[in-house]
This record gives sequence, C-alpha cells and structure tokens, in this order.
Amino acid sequence: MAALALVLLLLVGAFSFYGREESWALLFGPADLGPYDFAAPVRTGKLNDMLACPDGACAKGEPGIITPHYAAPAAAVFDIASKAVRKLPGKVAVIGINPINTRLRAVVYSPNIRIPSTLSVMVQPTSDGGSDIFLYSRSQIGYYDMGRNAADIEALLSAIEAELKAPPKP
Repeated sequence: MAALALVLLLLVGAFSFYGREESWALLFGPADLGPYDFAAPVRTGKLNDMLACPDGACAKGEPGIITPHYAAPAAAVFDIASKAVRKLPGKVAVIGINPINTRLRAVVYSPNIRIPSTLSVMVQPTSDGGSDIFLYSRSQIGYYDMGRNAADIEALLSAIEAELKAPPKP
C-alpha cells in the first residue's frame, strides 16, 4: 500500500510541477501520433479509436461512423471543419493544416485530465461538385477511451452540418 501511495503522490507531483499535457508526454511520449493514411485505413484494434468515412469508402478500416455527403465544395467544408476542430471540448493544438489538400491534424486533449488524442481530417471533392469527409481519432493512452473519440467526431460532424444549414451571413 505504501508503494502505491508513493506512486500516486509522484504522479500528482509530476502533474502539478510539469502540467497535465507535459506529464502525459513524459510518461507516454509525444502526444501527436502522426498522420493517418485514409487510402489504407487501419484501426488500433482497441476501444480507443474511431474511424468515420463515407459509406463504402473505408470498408477495410471498419468505420464506426458513416459520414454524410455534402453538396458544398471541399474547400468550404474544410474551412468549416478546421474552425469546428478548434472548438472541440478540451484543449486543441493544431499540428498540421493544408488547405490546398484539405487535410488537418490536431491533438485534442480531454477537458479535465488532458489525455491526448490525435484527430486526422481529410475532405475530398466529389464528381458532383460536393465533398466527402474522412475522420480518424485515436487516443495515445489506454485501451478504452470511454467514447471520447466518437464524441469528438460526432461534435465535429454536427458543427459542420449546423454551419452548412445556417442562413448566409449578411
């Protein structure tokens, strides 16, 4: 029991001294897990990730969420998505953004204890002038994320849908 209490005390001290984000990085490595290849989608095999794709686009990656087709052009959807990512709950650090290729990668830290997840976004134009969105969020730590990655993706999709349905601003 004394050893467990000492470990907990050290963790609390590290979190207080270094900060939550830095403590996780010290214990588990860099928060950014790198880019995701939507052309060859692979899941972690754990309950700590979520893949969202258009119907039939990521069959080998076993998507957990089917994303809608948008009538808006890819650039417009990407602009809305990049703004919505920054408004997700918790702390968000955009790692890479490429508006030309409509790709974005961010680290999203959970609101309270700041556990990091890497969120990858890709918007592709479609032949009808619309666009499709691909999303993958994976937690750096643990086997189960308590639904956080799915919730982030659902919040992002809801924000995009709301913005596209909103009346134009004067």
